[in-house]
Amino acid sequence: MAVVDATPAQTGTVAPVTRAQRGRARAASAATSESLVASFLRGTAQHPATWSVSFVGLLVYLFSAVTYRLPLVIPAMVLALLGLLMERRVTVPFFVMLFAAYLAWAAASYTTSVDPAGTLAQTIVLAKVFVICFVIANVTRDGWRMRVFMVFFLACFALYPARGTFVNYFIARYTVFGRALWNYIYSNPNDLAALTFFPLALSVAVALTETNKWIKRAALAGVAGLPLMILLTQSRGALIALVVSGIVFFIVHTKGRRVRSLLVAAAAAIVLLPFVPRSAWQRFGGLGKLASGNVIEADPEGSADARYNIWRVAGTIIKENPVSGIGLGVYPRGHAMYAPRVGVPDAALGFRDTHSTYLNVAAETGIPGLLLFLATVGVVAVASERTRRLARGSPRAQQLLALELGLLGFMLAGVFGSFAKLSFLYMQLAIMWSVTDITKRELAAGAVLPMRSAIPQGRRSQRLAAR
Repeated sequence: MAVVDATPAQTGTVAPVTRAQRGRARAASAATSESLVASFLRGTAQHPATWSVSFVGLLVYLFSAVTYRLPLVIPAMVLALLGLLMERRVTVPFFVMLFAAYLAWAAASYTTSVDPAGTLAQTIVLAKVFVICFVIANVTRDGWRMRVFMVFFLACFALYPARGTFVNYFIARYTVFGRALWNYIYSNPNDLAALTFFPLALSVAVALTETNKWIKRAALAGVAGLPLMILLTQSRGALIALVVSGIVFFIVHTKGRRVRSLLVAAAAAIVLLPFVPRSAWQRFGGLGKLASGNVIEADPEGSADARYNIWRVAGTIIKENPVSGIGLGVYPRGHAMYAPRVGVPDAALGFRDTHSTYLNVAAETGIPGLLLFLATVGVVAVASERTRRLARGSPRAQQLLALELGLLGFMLAGVFGSFAKLSFLYMQLAIMWSVTDITKRELAAGAVLPMRSAIPQGRRSQRLAAR
């Protein structure tokens, strides 16, 4: 009688997992983890690892500044700055020069400040931001380092501010008037919403260009989760910025595949929007009533009316101090001094913020300070867009588009919030400049081949080399 081995399909049973199979599964998992770690520690054939003292100092700074888990911001900054002495090339980008000019002009406002001690303290803080901005622009001018920077920054933001915000909101139920927040610089819902545009831009950049499936999936989770976090802050300015930047993304990036992209976005919205509370939709819904001029119905808590009167005070300060301003970082004191004379309701009296980045900069540092600030941002944005068009269709172009839209969102949200002193803005400018510089050099070397360009490759390389 012949004996036939029955398979699990024939017997209807599941074959037990043998020790050898478990060993192979563990080996495969270990190999995947090892390849992921190796790509960061040793790099790849195309982008080999280029560790340096300055880059290590930058990573320590990022962890300390983003998470607040280690008190090593100053030591890491000093290490990163000293490490630049060992870098092969150190440059001073034009936007860094403009930033230095803005910082110098802001420091000069000390002599006319309504609170010299406060201006001095804020100038020192901004000088520290300038130093790390200079370090980032020099240290990340490398494909491997840029990839590590983006992924490491996103990991830090996900593990602390993002996780803390979601835990506070959904588990601990700790909010301010129903609005999501975390700790430290993330304790103000409007600031948290604005700060989230930078990691959101990095998430989109990584999701569009990353080849490792685990990193790509994590970035996609950020692309879905970070807009939800912005919505939970109930910041109306951030909502407007999010919608506008999203529309621009679909117009620019999804040419030829808009239907698929819209379907993906719709599916994500179906999953995520139910987590947004009714109070947020009621707050956002008031924006539509502003078109009819019914401010009271659109904003029953009165914040829009108070903001309008605060802007009136800021306008008076700018008009009376158009050159030097009233001093960097001391607008609240200046507002308390000027508000009674302007004649505003009680809700707009006292130590108040401008609730506008541009009015804040103009009031504190004068019109020249505002022009320097806008120029610092503008030169980076213009150079990035020009280079993106030259590299159209390449992964670098996708990264630049994501970063540009993140900057657009931040600057639009800045119409309704004072964000000029947040370090994330200047970090993003440095990263945008670095990606632009990397892309230019890759184009000049023929490493990036745009899909469509009216400029021949040779002439394009000559133009880039001449810049």
